[in-house]
Amino acid sequence: MTRKIYRRGRFIGNYQKRLKPTVDGEKMNKISIMEASVRKWDRIIAGKGSDGGVLDCPPCRIYYVLICVGCPIAQYTGKKFCKGSPYIDWYWHQNDVHGKMIRKVYCPECERLARNMRDFMAEIVEDLKAKKAAAQSTEDR
Repeated sequence: MTRKIYRRGRFIGNYQKRLKPTVDGEKMNKISIMEASVRKWDRIIAGKGSDGGVLDCPPCRIYYVLICVGCPIAQYTGKKFCKGSPYIDWYWHQNDVHGKMIRKVYCPECERLARNMRDFMAEIVEDLKAKKAAAQSTEDR
């Protein structure tokens, strides 16, 4: 949607409303962002994907710009930069044991840690859905 902007009766430019980012055609909200994160970890567990950290983390792509602000993971754990999540164990295992730039499942421990991360993301999805349902039931009263 574009509209013309005038100041004191003079045309000064066009304004274009920014559209919200989408995941698979749906407007992004914290639930859909976290569901995308669960799908990412499912792909890693299946051996069809790898972890690129902040470069391909659905929440980081939205909430991480030099600092971690508003991220559902940070809100859930109370800590920024995925501290308090299973990601830290995954990252250091990948770094210390495998020492490769591409983080993916190389061993049974990798798979266990990736499952922990996927399950943690799913736990956040369920928490967000429960909070949304509670908020809607409060509004309906």
